[in-house]
Amino acid sequence: MDPKLVIAGDGFYNYGEFYYQFDNLPTIVNSLPNLTKLIIVPTLEGTLSKDLSSIPKSIFLKDFLERGKTPAGNVPDLVFEQLPFDHPISINFTSGTTGSPKGVVHSAVTFLPLLRDFVFHLNLKSGDVVYGHCAVGWSVWDCPIPSLALGIKQFLFDGDPIYKTKDFDLWTILSKYKITYAFVSTTYFDGLEHTNACNDNPNVNLDHLQILTMGASPVKKRNYDFIYKNLKRTDIFVGNQYGATELYGDFTGFDFNAPSYMGECQVPALGVDFQCFDKQGKSVVGQRGEVVVATPCPSFPVYLWGDKDNKRMHETYLSKYEGVWSQNDEGWINPKTGGIVPIGRSDDMMTQYGELMSAADIYFAIDNIEEVVDYLCVEQMWKEESRVILFVKLRDGLTLTHDVIKKMAAAIKNEFEKAYVPQVVLQVPDIPYNLNNKRMESLVRKIVATNKIPEVANIKNPESLKHFRDIPELIDETIEAMHPLQLFEME
Repeated sequence: MDPKLVIAGDGFYNYGEFYYQFDNLPTIVNSLPNLTKLIIVPTLEGTLSKDLSSIPKSIFLKDFLERGKTPAGNVPDLVFEQLPFDHPISINFTSGTTGSPKGVVHSAVTFLPLLRDFVFHLNLKSGDVVYGHCAVGWSVWDCPIPSLALGIKQFLFDGDPIYKTKDFDLWTILSKYKITYAFVSTTYFDGLEHTNACNDNPNVNLDHLQILTMGASPVKKRNYDFIYKNLKRTDIFVGNQYGATELYGDFTGFDFNAPSYMGECQVPALGVDFQCFDKQGKSVVGQRGEVVVATPCPSFPVYLWGDKDNKRMHETYLSKYEGVWSQNDEGWINPKTGGIVPIGRSDDMMTQYGELMSAADIYFAIDNIEEVVDYLCVEQMWKEESRVILFVKLRDGLTLTHDVIKKMAAAIKNEFEKAYVPQVVLQVPDIPYNLNNKRMESLVRKIVATNKIPEVANIKNPESLKHFRDIPELIDETIEAMHPLQLFEME
């Protein structure tokens, strides 16, 4: 990005542990040739006594603000520049699940759909409190900021409330700070459930909570069950929303006058011509298709950062169907309810025995198997044929036995058909996630295909990648892995 102005904190909390970043600031400054000022926001008292001489062009926030005052010590009036509608206001980077993160640039017009969501779809008003459980680097963090113009308050915190401290867990936050609307990613609810981070505090009061939504990955029935069990109320609206960094907001919205069905997004957001296309570019309902927005809308970006002549944006989003925005996701529209079901990345589709399936299908089928904590599914070319590989992380102390494999195979077969059962099931100690808590199927697929670990920067747990290489069953064609369905024949 080569910024001229950088605002940096001296550290941050994650899972209860503080990471001091002050000593990294000189490296940041030296890597930015056009930087004019680094503004340091101190969170620790000791930081203010630090010598800034080793950090060129740096200044503490308080000193920076003082320099903006008039000679008389007053704060000058703000001057609002009049800029064109397409003037860029933000850069949000995609999570990089399928490649290097893209810098998506949006203009001021993007405020319209963001305010639309808070006013019409969420029915929030002045004085309501919004909370989004996500890191600063994710677009979901800054999506609520325009709602300040409506008098809506933002609850922010330094840390991560998924760790089990009863004085500052998710349920306590919702209660203590009287949250009206909260968005929490699906994977965080998975983590809360697996760590048994339940609402067992008798002092928790959720009377102020009106809406709780999930998203960022497919929502499962057990997510709803876990949420309502811990909310201990059924009059709180729990919904599923589907958005993207590219839209700086949502494809879907909510209609509180209509039913909401588990696992479905209720309605397209106002002004979003949401459809699913088949391979011929025909709109389909009741069958899987490519998620598209068929008509331009204010949510679209103006360009991608560093993308000369908009070549990358056109190739990525506008080349599959001429004049139509393709999100590269697969979705399904329920012909009975009109609800929208996001399935997964369309470029992560897999083929086995001639059947087309997605990793999300496998995840859906095995999600309720008690021995399984997490999972990841990819396709591999093997002896000139494609096959599906399922990696599973089991609960502590468990090993992958024939009985566990049979339970998974039976669940997949019963939910879909025999052809969907992965040919190889392997146990791994951890599943890789990017910084936005999304599984990294594309990265694992590359490792399985090459037996090499590529360079990757946007990963939360890089040490997990070594467990996906040098696996004999995936690199030695003389080894015939037992198909899970063969286990039933051995009975």
